[in-house]
Amino acid sequence: MLALADQAVVSGTSFLTTVMIGRWADSGQLGAYAIGLSLLVSAIAIQESLISLPFTIHRQKPLGTAAEHAGSSLIHNGMLTALSVILLIAAALALSMFGAKPALVTMCWTLAGVAPFALLREFGRRLAFAQLHVKQALALDVAVAVTQISLLSWLGWTGQMSAFTAFGALAAACAIPAIAWLTLARRQFTISKGQVWAALSKNWSLGKWLFAAQFAIQIQSYITYWLSIVIVGAAATGVYAACMSIVSFANPFISGLRNILTPRAVMTWSDKGGEGLRQQSIRDALLIFGGMSVFCLLVVFAGENLMRLLYRSKEYEGQGHLVAVLAFSVMAMEVGAPAANALASMQRPRAIMWASVIGAVITVVLVWYLMMGWGLLGAAYGLLIGNLAGTIGRWVAFLAVVPKSSEVPQPVFRVLRQLTQIPDENNWDISRLDEGTHALVYIVQTKDHRPVWKAHDSLVVKLFKSEAALSVEMAHAQAEALARLHENLDGRTVNSWTVSVPRPLYVCQTPLALVMTKVDGRNLNSWAATGEHIAPELWAEIASATICTVEKCWARNQVHGDLALQNILCNVEGKQLSFIDAGTLESCSICNDGATVWPPDVRDLAHLLSDVATDVKQSLGNKGARLHRQAFAETALRTYLERSGAPAEKAKLLADVEACVRAHLHEILMPSWSSQGVWRTYVRFVANRRMNRIMETTRNKLGSAY
Repeated sequence: MLALADQAVVSGTSFLTTVMIGRWADSGQLGAYAIGLSLLVSAIAIQESLISLPFTIHRQKPLGTAAEHAGSSLIHNGMLTALSVILLIAAALALSMFGAKPALVTMCWTLAGVAPFALLREFGRRLAFAQLHVKQALALDVAVAVTQISLLSWLGWTGQMSAFTAFGALAAACAIPAIAWLTLARRQFTISKGQVWAALSKNWSLGKWLFAAQFAIQIQSYITYWLSIVIVGAAATGVYAACMSIVSFANPFISGLRNILTPRAVMTWSDKGGEGLRQQSIRDALLIFGGMSVFCLLVVFAGENLMRLLYRSKEYEGQGHLVAVLAFSVMAMEVGAPAANALASMQRPRAIMWASVIGAVITVVLVWYLMMGWGLLGAAYGLLIGNLAGTIGRWVAFLAVVPKSSEVPQPVFRVLRQLTQIPDENNWDISRLDEGTHALVYIVQTKDHRPVWKAHDSLVVKLFKSEAALSVEMAHAQAEALARLHENLDGRTVNSWTVSVPRPLYVCQTPLALVMTKVDGRNLNSWAATGEHIAPELWAEIASATICTVEKCWARNQVHGDLALQNILCNVEGKQLSFIDAGTLESCSICNDGATVWPPDVRDLAHLLSDVATDVKQSLGNKGARLHRQAFAETALRTYLERSGAPAEKAKLLADVEACVRAHLHEILMPSWSSQGVWRTYVRFVANRRMNRIMETTRNKLGSAY
């Protein structure tokens, strides 16, 4: 309720500002104000995507302390503010040099003065919402609203109302409360130079995709303003802005919910996982749809009367149909917001970006085409269709990532019933963790937070796919291999990293499944693919710790058997490494064949290198992921070579690893006369090139003797 009250203040202030300009100035001034405001809102959208939203998402696991995390975001906001002012000043100078209209030049100078205070005010309120300090945000917004409305009233009564003086009032209204807030909240911020740049890199890895999505959304939202001023003139743009002001009555409800739905989605994903996030997102979407449906019906019946009541000029009459279509287009856009929040919480911003780009492209094409033939009403229908396309794209992307509860197959419940001897499955909270070639992996907890079985608070069920055609003996072989790995490595500390390995607990024969304990962390393939910030030094440290850990197995003449980035989990904050999926003969015959001529160290290193070399699909269009994986493999190989014996022994070891890699590639990529065979030939070509590059780089760094 506080969040809704806050947004009522913000949206009410925006609405009253539009009405005051429309009543005390002509429609041309209102159109100019709408254009300038669209640029200012775009800057705020950039701030949200690059600073505010990454701050909210990373707040659960910040770099450094909470104060350092907040301090870094404050510096980032200052950097964005400086860049915005510089660009606006440069635009003003350029427009002046090329003889642009004086009003346009004046608008750029005005916005350069407004931007610092508007961005600081928005940063303060977003920071408060991220911490769920809603009262603090409400106090800030009330102070801004009172000041702004007072100044605008004075401008109207004295006959000085224009687009430019209205922006001046906005700047003054934001400046005083924002500076006061920063003074009072200064103890929340600690500036650490190292943390500032590390957080900037981490935010950019996530925020660049959110920024691209926001950019597309801003185009989608404001393309009608920009095209209308070119195609039908400033007066028609003012009429469109007036119609949108009626639709903005829904803003307190929409934005008020958004302010709390995003932090809540982050916490739901952290606390309840994918299934909880899916349910929460659907509930949020239904809430928005229900509220907006009521609003749209009110606009259909009362929109025309509201226009006549608020705007006196005849040019605003007869726009009821336009207002109604715009209301439905806003509803179409906002129903997709929970899916976008969920994707952002899961750090899947690319999906948001592509859905937003598709919606924006459709909107731009349709608005331009329909406006040429049917004016503002045609543009409104183009906006409605584009918003629907974007929302459908967001939900399709989200539901493709997070499985529905019905996708938890009944065999998982059968496995748990056989293990626990508890027939009641209502207390189990099951969600899918991962999917591999041979199995689906689920995590099991209880809804009342009691142990699932014996003293285990959570269990992992590896449910083998029927199409994999694995036997019970194969499942037992996996359990035995994992048990050996657990015995050798679990609980060790290597280079300040704590090592964990799941402990197999139960092999179920029908359905075929393996139940084991849970370990923490995300697999290294995920770290590399998402582009999340890991400093090169830390990446090298993880690679070195990995080699030093598996050496414990090699010293006992044992092999991991499936050493690959997806089977190594990392918890950076807790400095924890976890090794999963110990190999068997089915996973890799070369690594797990007891008759092989290569020792365990050569086999595991070769398996790691061949996995990196053949990972072509995941690295397509993601050069950074490929470079991260390659750097990890090179560091791991070089670390082990440097720990080996004399130069001659190192040279032989490197030659053996290279030969074993070639054997892996031949085994994995057997040629055949089929479309799959053609793909394998291409992958083999790419893999050989990558291996040659890795080997050459390793020899160069170790010296010509190798």
